[in-house]
Amino acid sequence: MNEKKTLDIVVRYDGSTADSGQLNLFQAAESLDGIARVVNVVVHAFANDGDIRERLTTPEGAETYLSAAKKGCFEETVTVVFDASTVEKIKPTVLIGNFWDFLTASISAAIGRDYDPDTPMVKKIMDKNETFFEEVAEELENSLLRLHRPIKSKGAETITFYRPKVGDAVQLDRASLVYVSVRDQEPELSYWIGNVTKYNSLTGYGRAYLDQFGITIPFKIDRFKENISARRAATASMNEREHEEGGKRRIGAYAVRNSLGNLKRITISEFAKINE
Repeated sequence: MNEKKTLDIVVRYDGSTADSGQLNLFQAAESLDGIARVVNVVVHAFANDGDIRERLTTPEGAETYLSAAKKGCFEETVTVVFDASTVEKIKPTVLIGNFWDFLTASISAAIGRDYDPDTPMVKKIMDKNETFFEEVAEELENSLLRLHRPIKSKGAETITFYRPKVGDAVQLDRASLVYVSVRDQEPELSYWIGNVTKYNSLTGYGRAYLDQFGITIPFKIDRFKENISARRAATASMNEREHEEGGKRRIGAYAVRNSLGNLKRITISEFAKINE
C-alpha cells in the first residue's frame, strides 16, 4: 500500500512593499483567502477525477495546510498532503508532476492564457473534455480576484506560484487582474452571428466564434437541463462546422465583460438559423 505524498506550493509576492517583506494586513488576509479557495478547488478536482466543487473548504483525498512564512521576502507556503488512496490511484512517481501541470492548466485557463500541458495525464483530460479547464476557470474566478488584492491595491506587482526546486509555474499581474475582474452578467440578451467550435454536451460548456469580433470565447448554456433547443443547436452548429458547412447561427446570449468592458464569456439562451 502506498503512503501519503506531500508537496509544497510557494506563492511569492514581488514588487512594491512586498519586497520589504510586508503587505497591508487586510490585503494579505484577502489574498490568503483566495489562495486557500483556489488550492482547495484544484486539489479536490485533481484527486477526485475532475469533480469541481463550489465554495470548497476541505478537499477529499488530500489535506491542505499553511506553513510558516519565511523571513526576508513575502511568500506563503501551502502544504498539500495526498492520502494513500489518491497516491495509489495516480501513482507516486508521477503525482507531483501531474499535480503541478493540473494546477498550472487550471490557473492559466482562469486568467485567459494559453497553456500546453506537459504530462500525459493532463493531456488526456483535455483530449477527453476540451472544455474541462474552462469549467474549472469559472469556479476559480472570484477566488483569484481575492488573491489579486495586493496587486489591485499596489502592495505588490506580481504574485507567482512557484514549484520548489523547479521554478515558476504561473505568474499573476495587472493583466490577469483585469481578466478576472468581471462585471455582473448583463441582464438583457445581445445577439451575434457565430458558430460553436467546442461543446461538451454533458455540461453545456463550450467555445463559440463570434464573427463581429473575430474571436473565440467561452460560453455556457443558460438553464442547461431544461434548455433542450439550445443544447441541440449547439451540437448541430459544431457538427456542421466540422463538416465544413459553416454552422453559423444567430446567437442570443447574456454578455459577461471584464473591468475594461471587453467581452469575456457569454451565457447562451438561444440559437437561430440565419435564414429564420
